[in-house]
Amino acid sequence: MTIASPPAGAATTQSGRVGLISSVLCFLVILLDGYDTGVVSYTAPTLAREWHVTAAAFTPAFVATSLGAVIGYISCGKLAARFGHRMLVTASVAFFGLMSLVSLLATDMTSLTVLRFITALGLGGAIPTAIALAAAHASTHQRERTASIVTLGIVFGTTIGGYISVPILQKWGWQGPFVVGGIVPLLCVPVLYHWLPDAPVRGGSGSAGALFAKGLAGSTILLWSMALLSFMQSYSFTYWLPLLLTSYGFDRATAALGNTYTGMGTIAGVIVMSLVVGRVGSARYLSGAFACGAGLVLLFAWGHVSNDYVPPLLVLCGSVLGIGGVGQAAIASMLYPAALRTNGVGWSSAMGRLGSIVGPGIAGFFLHLNWPAGDIIALAAVPALGASMAAIAIHLRLRGKASREISA
Repeated sequence: MTIASPPAGAATTQSGRVGLISSVLCFLVILLDGYDTGVVSYTAPTLAREWHVTAAAFTPAFVATSLGAVIGYISCGKLAARFGHRMLVTASVAFFGLMSLVSLLATDMTSLTVLRFITALGLGGAIPTAIALAAAHASTHQRERTASIVTLGIVFGTTIGGYISVPILQKWGWQGPFVVGGIVPLLCVPVLYHWLPDAPVRGGSGSAGALFAKGLAGSTILLWSMALLSFMQSYSFTYWLPLLLTSYGFDRATAALGNTYTGMGTIAGVIVMSLVVGRVGSARYLSGAFACGAGLVLLFAWGHVSNDYVPPLLVLCGSVLGIGGVGQAAIASMLYPAALRTNGVGWSSAMGRLGSIVGPGIAGFFLHLNWPAGDIIALAAVPALGASMAAIAIHLRLRGKASREISA
C-alpha cells in the first residue's frame, strides 16, 4: 500500500509556517539577549553612585561580558551539533535569565565582573544558534534577509532596554533591570521549548578548522577580518563618543544622547539593508556602507560641523557603521553549508567581539596621549575602510562561486 504524499501547496504552506514561527521566536531570543547584554550599561551610573566607584571601574565588567560571549560564540557549534539547536537556544536563554537574577547577589565590582562573565557564556551561546536556526528554515533566496531581520533583535533589545531602564531604576533601584532581565527570559523558556522548531540538519563540526576546509579558507579569513574591523570602527566610535562630545562643547546630559542617535541610525540602517539585500547582497551593501561611514567619520572629526547638525550626522554614522554585526551574520548564513552554519556564525561573531575590545582600547590609548578629540574620532575611519575592502572581496568570491555553480 502506498501512502500518498501531501500536496505540494500544503507542504509549502507548512514550511512557510514553520519558518515564520522560527524567525519570530529567534528574533525574540536575540532581543532578550541584547537586553541582558546591555543591562550593566543601564545600571552602571546608579551602581557607581551606590558603590562609590568611578565610571572607569566598570571596564572589567564590560570586558568580562565580551570575553564570556566570545567563549559562548566559539563553543555553540559543537554544542548545537551534539544537543540540537532548539535545545541549545532554550538552555542558553534559561541560563542567562537565571544568571541575571543571580547577579542581584553582587556586592562589589569583583563579584559583578565574575557574574557577568558567567552570564555572557549563555548570551554568547544563544545568538549564533538562533541566527543559524532561523536561516535553516528560510528558503535560499530569503536566507540573507531572514538572518538580517532576526539579528536586528540585538539592536532592538539594547535600545528598548535603554528606554525602559529609566523608570525601572527610579522605582526599584539598580536591581530592577536585572530582575526584568531574569524573569522575562525564564517566562519565555516554556514557549521556546514547545514551539521552537529544531534545525533540519544535525551534526557537523564545531571546530574552527572545518571553516578552512573545502575551499572555504579564503572566504573565512575575509569574513573574520571584516567582522573584526567593522566592530573595531563601530565600538571605537561609539564607546568614547559621549566623552569626546564634551570636547565639542556639549554638556554632559546632551553628550550622553550621542549613542542614542547612533543607535537610532543603526536600526534604520539594518531595516534598509534588509529591504535591499536580496537584490544587492549583504557583502556588497556593507562595502558601500563602510566606505560611506569612513567619509562621515572624517567629516565629523575634521569638518567643523555646527553642533546643530551633529545629531543627524550621528544618525547617518550609525546607519552605516553600526550594521556590521547584522551583516556578518547574514553573510555567514549564506557562506557556509547548513552543517557548518552555527559554527560559522559563532566564529565570525567572536571575531567581532574581539574587535569590540581592541577598538575602544586603541582609542583609549590615544586619549591618554592627549590626542585631540577630532583625531581620535578620525581613527575609526581606518578600520572602516579595511572592512569595506574585505566586504567587497567577499562579494566577488560569492559572485564567482555562483557563476561556477551556474556553469556546472
